[in-house]
Amino acid sequence: MFTRIPIKVLAPLLFGVPVLAIGLWLSLAWNHQSQRAITRLADQDIEQIHQATAAKIADVLSVPVRVCQLNQHLITSRKLPPDNLALWRPTFVRESQAFEMLSAISWGSVDGRAAWVSRYADGNIYWALKEDATQPLMNQWKLDANGDVAAGSRSSFEFLLSTRPWFKTPSEARRATWSEPYLWVGGNDEEGQTLGISYGIPLYDGKQLLGVIDADFSLNDLSDYLGRLKFGKTGMALLVSPDRKLLAASNDTPIVLPNGERALAAESTSPLVATVGKCLEGKTFVNDSSSHLTVDGTTFYLHASEVGEDVGLNWTLVTIVPEEDFIGDIQTEFARSWATSLVAVLLAIGLGFIAARWLVDPLTRIVSSVRRIGQGDLDTRLEMQHAPEYTQLATAINTMAEGLQDRMRMQKSLSLAMEVQRNLLPTEAPCFNGLDVAGHSTYCDETGGDYFDFLDVSGCDQDTAVIVIGDVMGHGVAAALLMATARGILRSRCAVPGSLADFLKHLNEMLVVDTQGERFMTMLLVNLSAKKDTLRWASAGHGPPILYMPDTDRFPEFDGGGLPLGLVAGETYSEYWQPGIKPGTILLATTDGLEETMNEQGQQFGKQRLQQLLREHATQSAEEISQAIRQSLAIFRGANSQDDDLTFVVAKVL
Repeated sequence: MFTRIPIKVLAPLLFGVPVLAIGLWLSLAWNHQSQRAITRLADQDIEQIHQATAAKIADVLSVPVRVCQLNQHLITSRKLPPDNLALWRPTFVRESQAFEMLSAISWGSVDGRAAWVSRYADGNIYWALKEDATQPLMNQWKLDANGDVAAGSRSSFEFLLSTRPWFKTPSEARRATWSEPYLWVGGNDEEGQTLGISYGIPLYDGKQLLGVIDADFSLNDLSDYLGRLKFGKTGMALLVSPDRKLLAASNDTPIVLPNGERALAAESTSPLVATVGKCLEGKTFVNDSSSHLTVDGTTFYLHASEVGEDVGLNWTLVTIVPEEDFIGDIQTEFARSWATSLVAVLLAIGLGFIAARWLVDPLTRIVSSVRRIGQGDLDTRLEMQHAPEYTQLATAINTMAEGLQDRMRMQKSLSLAMEVQRNLLPTEAPCFNGLDVAGHSTYCDETGGDYFDFLDVSGCDQDTAVIVIGDVMGHGVAAALLMATARGILRSRCAVPGSLADFLKHLNEMLVVDTQGERFMTMLLVNLSAKKDTLRWASAGHGPPILYMPDTDRFPEFDGGGLPLGLVAGETYSEYWQPGIKPGTILLATTDGLEETMNEQGQQFGKQRLQQLLREHATQSAEEISQAIRQSLAIFRGANSQDDDLTFVVAKVL
């Protein structure tokens, strides 16, 4: 339908109508989407709040573990001597001052002796010591700000180490572990009884228990720490144990009942906490979990996850934030966005109709020019005085037209060069007495640098084939010109008898003058006679031929060769001999394109596959072997394009 409407009419419509439709849709959808947006943004905010809180709680829970591990090292290194506990006070005091979340750092020997530094609810730090295991009393002193014993602060109370959970739990477990929350010695304050939780490491001398090093904190201190964090504007956080009893709360929710037991979250005196507790029953939180709940008509966002797994705890952290903390700011932001959107829609509609017409005129001119170029008028040029983008587009179109003209000329030149170069290669294999030969060359570009030929050398008869195969560095016209030059020099040299090494030396001296050592080519010369049982060859940086002797199923290895042609003047070359040439022997001379042909898996065709092809087709003619090689390369390459010239000569002794 739209294809019949002129662009000068269609463009303003396409500019204005969608903007108008979007504006109407936004106004109709706002009421429906606003609540979803509020929920989504609120979920994101509470998730961020929860993750930040979880990271802080995880750091707090790691403190007892790190302190115990430090003291374990100090004890085993005798820096804290187990036989003189009085010397431990400075170390324990420094650690207590460094980690204010810790409520106590303790040591209990298996013989009943004990020492600790503790911070009680009154904010003071105390040093407790029981050096005589035969005495039932634990002595305790109040410490000043410097960690020294305050005068007249001594007090005593009965203490039996083996009954204390912080000592008993790791001893019985025979490994580092956390205790269940337990009633603190000296832990009563004006708010009631204080429960503590400890992390202890048992120390052994072989299999003999020496004692337990411990660090713990009170649940009241944990609640105070949560209370100092911020959860939205009026939100709260809870820590709950696996049995769904409260461990800490950021508000004044009671954690400990009057009888000293911890309160179940589902039975809390706070309606909100009780509702949360019921939601938690029977659930685990391997991953973060978000939900909503309503209490007394108020909607809350709830986020829960496990904390403390890294230190052996699987507590649940619950963050609860009321919806009111988010709605006010979000609704204000939505109102501002709606007003901005309305203004933008009205402006876009007005400007769209004006701008669309301004944009259409140069487009129609561009379309007209491109159409003429497409019809073959490559002399078309587009003059455009408009916006920079249109000016750049016009310049690009003009450049494209000029480039197409150049490409057409280049294409004609390359076609002519390809035809000329093809004519430089043998169109058919010559006939030799007692020899069957075949040659092939396929270029990856219009022109290439590979070359093969059968030389008519003065002094050689019809029983002898002089085969040449060469490979110029690179592809394209430059490589083709160097190949043609080398062919002309080599053919002119054939009028004078000489060794294969003489031919290469002469060719090198001629090429160096033209290339100045900046371009080069490799070349292999092979002399094969049906009357003689010896093969002669010389190489200028080219890989040696592959020779297959079917009577012994052997591929002789060739060594030798010189520098590529065109690099260094004065270079000399050597001629090599290979005896044992018998009827059935097959010679394959190739450029590197055959072995380096890649398949879709990035594997190369390789020399071994070429050898296997010669072995499998040894009874066939040279042309049949040539066809088999080409077919195998095509199958191996698959969908990959040919990225190098492929040139080879097959010669078989009859």
